[in-house]
Formats: sequence, structure tokens, C-alpha cells
Amino acid sequence: MEKKPQKSFAETARAAFPVADRALAEQAISHLTPLVDDTRRHPTSEFDVLGQKIRLPSRLHFPRLLATDANIENMPQSALCLISCSTDGYLRQKAIYLLLKTETSWVAPYVTVLAAEYVLEIAEIICDGLPTLNRAIYANFVLENRAPIRTLRARATSYWDAYHRHLYPEKKDYPGLKALHEMERWAAA
Repeated sequence: MEKKPQKSFAETARAAFPVADRALAEQAISHLTPLVDDTRRHPTSEFDVLGQKIRLPSRLHFPRLLATDANIENMPQSALCLISCSTDGYLRQKAIYLLLKTETSWVAPYVTVLAAEYVLEIAEIICDGLPTLNRAIYANFVLENRAPIRTLRARATSYWDAYHRHLYPEKKDYPGLKALHEMERWAAA
């Protein structure tokens, strides 16, 4: 069986945003291309955003970027979305903290995916940021992505069971599951 050729960072970035928002991908590509290790490849997850398919990379490697770099706070939101897919948990944490302030539909998948993150601090940031989120955007995202949301809930449950049960004996109190449950509650309203 012949192996499929790997997608470049630019192709991966373009697939990670709705086609209607192609300028966002190009903006992220221009900011992040010098910082990304384009030889490392990771699988993607498919989601719908306002009826358009996007493919989020599970991880991207930014060896020339540190969470302590002051320039991260000045990066465009599209670049922060891709940084939230970093192999570095500190970069993911910094990006998600900054993205929680964004009220656009194309940010919802990046935030929601990280609610199922195994890094507790990231799930806590998302859970703490729930009151600031635009409920309509997240409710719509959940409604468009029922099957992926179930997968994220199962993943968060698995991480809770394997790593965080001792801190959160009650599964319902685990920040990642709490955040996902709240987003699903918004969708049911």
C-alpha cells in the first residue's frame, strides 16, 4: 500500500480554518512558518464550523517559540489557534488563555478540544473562563459536532480516571468534563 504524502504546515493551517475565512489561515501561516518544525506530522480531527468542515491538527511543533515570549500576546488570534495545538503544554496553556477572550465561531473548536486536554491547568483555565464565553457560539458548535463532542467527553473522562481522580473524586467536578457539560447544556437550552 502506498503512503499518502504528508501535508505541509501551510496546507495543515489552511485546513484548520473555514474556507470562508481563508485570510485567517494565511495570516497564521505568515506569522508561524518561521517558528514551526514542518517535518513533524500529527493527525487531525474534523469538525464543522457554521456548516464548513475544518481539520484541527492534534499537535504542531514550534521549537523556536516559548510560552514566555512577549510577542505571543501580540499574535493574531488565528496564530494563537494553531499555537493551541502545540506540542508544548505551556504554549497551549498561554494560547488558550488568550483565546478565551475571543468571540468568533472559528475559535470554538480550539477551546473545546482543549477542554478534553490531559493537562489539568488547561482544563482549569477553560472551566474558569466559561462565564466569559459567548454561549450562542459554543452551543452552535456543540450542536454541529455531536459525535466529536462525545469523543472529547470520553477522552476527558479517560484522563480524569487515569490522572486526576485523586484530585477530583467526583467525575462531575473535573474541570474538563465540567466545561464540556456546560457547553452541552448551553446547546440543549
